[in-house]
Amino acid sequence: MPDNPLHSLSDYSSYVAELLDRPSVSRSTVSVWSESSYTGTAEGEVFFEQGFRLRMREELDFDAGLITAYGYEVYRNEERLYW
Repeated sequence: MPDNPLHSLSDYSSYVAELLDRPSVSRSTVSVWSESSYTGTAEGEVFFEQGFRLRMREELDFDAGLITAYGYEVYRNEERLYW
């Protein structure tokens, strides 16, 4: 894995897949896609054991190697804990 996986769609997709391959993650709808070679989006939900859920959206700049905008929400069952 490169030092900064944010330099390409392929690298960041692999990085996210590796992060989500954990016993505590029961399922995920997170997708990473790109409409150009310079930008991308990561969006979806991660469902953890014991009723925790992460909703996330990231806007990616592969040229700069940065997450340029993001939003995260954390839930326990239906209760929103952080946003």
